[in-house]
Amino acid sequence: MSALEQIVLSWFLNAVWELPVCFFCCWAFLHFIPNLATGIRHLLWLTALSLGFLAPFGTLLGLWGDSKIMSSRLALAVPARLNGSGGMRLLLLAFVAPALYRAFLLLRGGVAAKRLRCQAMPVDPGILESALPQDLLLSIQRYQAKVCSTGPATSACGPFTCGVKRPFIFIPAGFFVPSSRQMLVSVVAHELAHVQRRDMFLHLLSEFMLLPLAFHPFSYWLRSRLAEAREMACDACVSGQILPATDYARCLLDVAATLRDSPLPALGISESATLESRVRALILFSSLRVRSLGAWHKCGLILATSALFAMLFSSGRRTFLWMSAVPEPRIKTLRVPPPPPPPPNRR
Repeated sequence: MSALEQIVLSWFLNAVWELPVCFFCCWAFLHFIPNLATGIRHLLWLTALSLGFLAPFGTLLGLWGDSKIMSSRLALAVPARLNGSGGMRLLLLAFVAPALYRAFLLLRGGVAAKRLRCQAMPVDPGILESALPQDLLLSIQRYQAKVCSTGPATSACGPFTCGVKRPFIFIPAGFFVPSSRQMLVSVVAHELAHVQRRDMFLHLLSEFMLLPLAFHPFSYWLRSRLAEAREMACDACVSGQILPATDYARCLLDVAATLRDSPLPALGISESATLESRVRALILFSSLRVRSLGAWHKCGLILATSALFAMLFSSGRRTFLWMSAVPEPRIKTLRVPPPPPPPPNRR
């Protein structure tokens, strides 16, 4: 097994147990300090994902460690039969295959979003001025967001936002009818909140970190928590400021009932699968967006995060040294029987 394959495999082995540690630490903190603002919750989950992605790179410290290697080629301390039959390469393939499949899904979703963006046409500014509040129009101009739409043929695709440098907000044509004015305001305000929070960049960053972790069940739970916190943070920006919370919750249900999900690498109002939690938070737990961390909480959180990262990062070196250590050969000592006694002298 080559040195590169061993480094990659040790990274995956470290991620097997380090990602759940980061997940449970973030989960415990959010339960220890409840009713945090939704934006802070999203930032904490993103920090947990970053730790779970960066901590396994501690395996590179083993390259400079004082490991006891008996040969010039790095080899696994496993039975020769398993190593020779390619068992470790099959294990490495089992880790890499889900990442390749996830990358294929992202690429296919990106192509679909780009195709839909090429088909879309900019919405007439007069239509937006007659349907949207003045504050919302000023925010669209301030962030240079491009609001586009297509014909009824693509109305089955829900509204979504894509683009990092040039934000693009896609609104289906069915939202521009006079009877759907309140739904149009809620959808545009929600998608504009994604643009204001730079969610598209953070979403692409999180998907990049989740790619090599696609083999792990906790990566899907992390993706779900990130999507829920991100959508709830945008809901908090709209409810109470643009629309009342009950009216906005009703609009969310109407959008989810009539539209399907947005393309994969994009951010849509119906993108999160936890719509029930979002509606419950809007109606019952509106105080979630008003509580923030104090100074002592921030200092303690930074210290705890630094200590956790240092512990996990140093643990990766031990895994690499364990894998690269070649057991010393056992030398069997041959027991030579003592020479026979000399024959007695016969006189």
